[in-house]
Amino acid sequence: MTDKTHYENGTLTMTRVFDAPRAAVFNAWVETGKVQQWWGCAQTTAVKSDIEKKVGGKYCHQMTIEGAGEFPMTCRFTAYDPPHQLEYEEVSDNPNPMRVRVEFIERGNQTEVRLVHSNLPDGLSEIVKGGWTAALAKLRDFLVRELAESN
Repeated sequence: MTDKTHYENGTLTMTRVFDAPRAAVFNAWVETGKVQQWWGCAQTTAVKSDIEKKVGGKYCHQMTIEGAGEFPMTCRFTAYDPPHQLEYEEVSDNPNPMRVRVEFIERGNQTEVRLVHSNLPDGLSEIVKGGWTAALAKLRDFLVRELAESN
């Protein structure tokens, strides 16, 4: 299976396959110490996270990007179903907030991650696509290291 990316009408959909069990991939998204090792674009040098693992709980990250400063992302979980799915939306005054849904699909010894980032302003689509592409590559590297250390 190949990685896929598609953007249309304010929705970015990305599918990636990871050589890791579903529980490990899901936990990498919700355990603060793990998220902070892979979250953010390629230029991210540090991440601070605050995660409350429940519907209505915080899913907040502050990225430090080299030469650009700190960028907070304040969100709340709207769905939380380990290890199958999580969904969160930005906390803002925007009447149509950005929303991210992540599904974790078991494929034998692998996990397919299907990420859908919706209500994305067209002007941000390429930036967000680049950020997610880099973050998912860093997640892949993190999972390889984590699994190697556990064996």
